[in-house]
Amino acid sequence: MKLHKALQPSFIKRMYYMRFIGKFTKAEREKNGENFFVQCLSPIPFTLQEQLKNEPYVFEGLCSNKKNEKIFSELKKRKLEKQLVMFRLYYERGHIYAELICTEEPREMANGYKMIPVPKVSDYRKGEALERKLSNGYLSFLMPKYPKDFEPPELLWHDGRLYGNISLKSSSISSIAYVEQQRECKYIDLNDWLKHVEIAVEDQLYFVSNHVYEQLKKRMTEEGKLVEVEEIKVQKDEWEWDERESVFLQYVKSFVRNKGLYLDETDIYNFHISTKTNMLTILGGIPGAGKSRFVQAYAEALGLQYGEELVWIPISPSYQEPHDLLGYLHPNGTFIESETKLVRALMKAKENQNQLYIIVFDEMNMSYIEHWFTPFLSVLQLEKQNRILNLYEGVQEKENPIPSTIEIGENIIFVGTVNFDETTKELSDRLLDRTNLITLQKIPFCEMYMEQEKVVLQPPLKVTAGEFRINWVRNKTMIEVFSEEELELLDKLHVLLSSHDMSKGISFRCANAIATYLQNIPFQNNHSYMISREEGFDLQIKQRVLTKIRGTEMMIGSLLSEEVKRGATLVPLLQSPLANRVSTFEHSLACIREKRRELELYGYAK
Repeated sequence: MKLHKALQPSFIKRMYYMRFIGKFTKAEREKNGENFFVQCLSPIPFTLQEQLKNEPYVFEGLCSNKKNEKIFSELKKRKLEKQLVMFRLYYERGHIYAELICTEEPREMANGYKMIPVPKVSDYRKGEALERKLSNGYLSFLMPKYPKDFEPPELLWHDGRLYGNISLKSSSISSIAYVEQQRECKYIDLNDWLKHVEIAVEDQLYFVSNHVYEQLKKRMTEEGKLVEVEEIKVQKDEWEWDERESVFLQYVKSFVRNKGLYLDETDIYNFHISTKTNMLTILGGIPGAGKSRFVQAYAEALGLQYGEELVWIPISPSYQEPHDLLGYLHPNGTFIESETKLVRALMKAKENQNQLYIIVFDEMNMSYIEHWFTPFLSVLQLEKQNRILNLYEGVQEKENPIPSTIEIGENIIFVGTVNFDETTKELSDRLLDRTNLITLQKIPFCEMYMEQEKVVLQPPLKVTAGEFRINWVRNKTMIEVFSEEELELLDKLHVLLSSHDMSKGISFRCANAIATYLQNIPFQNNHSYMISREEGFDLQIKQRVLTKIRGTEMMIGSLLSEEVKRGATLVPLLQSPLANRVSTFEHSLACIREKRRELELYGYAK
C-alpha cells in the first residue's frame, strides 16, 4: 500500500513493534503468487488512519518475505479464510507492507477486535505498585506493546485483575509511558481471563473481540470495586554502619573546628561523600570562605602531610596546555618535568598503592581548565585498569627516569578550588558532568560562639586507600538505588531541560553518579544518615544538574521563571506532588532563585 506522505523515522521504529490482527481477504493471493492481502480487524494508529481510505483497512504482504513464506508453507493444509492472523507492519520506500507473525483458528471470527494492554511494573510488589500509580495520578507506568499512537486504552489487565474506569494520557518521558488522570480506577478479579482472550502477545497485550470487550466494560460498571491503596512501606536500606568512617568524620568536624574554620557540617559530609566516590571534586564559594584551608584540614585528618601526600598546585593564568602541568619531552630524549612536580607525585602514588594522596589544583579556573586538564578529563572516567596517562611517546635511544605512561590509581583524590569573579573562566559542561561542584556555605557570625569550644584531638586515624575507596564505598546498580519517584523525576527533569536546550539534560553518567552518591551517604551510630536521602538528592540536583544552567535571559530566562504560564519551568516541577515525594529541594530552589537574581542584575547567570 503506497502512502502519499512519508512517515517519521521515530514512528516507523515504533510501528515495527506494534501488533495487529486480521483475516485474509477472499483474494488472499494474487494469481502471480507474489503478494497477499490482509484485512485488519484491530485498531490502527492515527498516523496511518490519516493516510488510508475508509475502513476496512486492507494491507498488502509480499510472499517473497521469508517470514511470510514460512507461515504460508505451514498453512497449506488449512483453509486460509478461517484463520485469524497476527501481523506487524513495516515501511519500505513509501509503501506499507504486512509481515505475518502467527495464525490461529478462532472460536468464531468476529467483525472486530480490541486490545487490552498489560502495564509493566518493576516494583517488588507489582500489583500494589500499579494500583498506587493508578491512584496518585503523577507516577507513570509503561505499556511496551501499546505506544501513544493508539487511542488510550479503556481497560488494563495485570496480575489477575482487570482495571477500568480509567482516563489515561501519554507521558512526555516515553512513547510507551502513561499517567492516570481521573484517579477513580475500578477493578474486578477474573479467574477465567484466558477464556475471554483470542490472541495473547507475550503476556504484554491481549486481543479480545468487540463483543467481549463491551461485556467486560459493562461488568466493570456493575461489579467494579474502587481501587484503594495503602501506602507501600519503602524497604529499608541494609544498615551498613562502618564505625571507622563514622569516627573519622567526627574527627574531621573537631579538627576543622580546632583550625578556626566555621563550616556547616553538611558541607563536610557532602565533600567526604564526593571525594570517596569521585576521582575529582571541585569546591566553590565566595573568596575567603575557607575552601583551601578546609581541604588542607581534611587531608591532615586523613594523616597526609603537606608537600608529601598532599600535593598543592596553584594554577596560573598562563597554563594553556597539558605540558604546563606535566612537563615535556626535550629534543635530546629527556623528559623535563613541570615545576608543579605532579608527575613525581603520581609516580610515588603508583609505588605506594595503599597510601592515599590528595592533589589539589588551587584556583583551577584561573585559566581555561580544558586547555591543561584535558588528559585527566578523558582518563578519570575509565575503569581502573585503563586509567593510564600518556606523558610522551616512548623513546628508545635514551633511558628516562620518568616512564612514558603512568597509571592513575584509586589511591589518588583530585580536588579543585574555584572562584567565580571577573578574573576567572567558566567551567565547561564537559567538566561539570564529571564532578560535583560543591559550594561552601558561610554560617552566620552569631553562630560562631557555639563553635568556640576546642577539643583535645587524638592523632589522625591514618586512613588507607583500600579503606577509603573500598571499605567505605557501596556499589549497587543505579536501578537498585533509585525509587520510582526519583527515576520519574529525573526523566521529567531531562525532558524539561532538553526541550529548552538539546545539549542539556541528565546523562546516564550523571544519573549513575547521583545513585553512587545516595548509596554512599554514611550512617551515624544511631542508625540515621549523616545527610538525609532527601537532602542528598537535592544536593545532587544542585551540584550536578543546575550547575550547567547558565546564560542570558533569552537563553534560560523562561526555564528559571516561576510563572507557570510561561511554559514548562523548573520551579513548578520541583514543587510538584511528584517532587514533594522525593525532597523539598530547598538547596535547588535557592540556587534557582540566585540564578534568577543574577539575570535581573547582570543579564547573565553563572
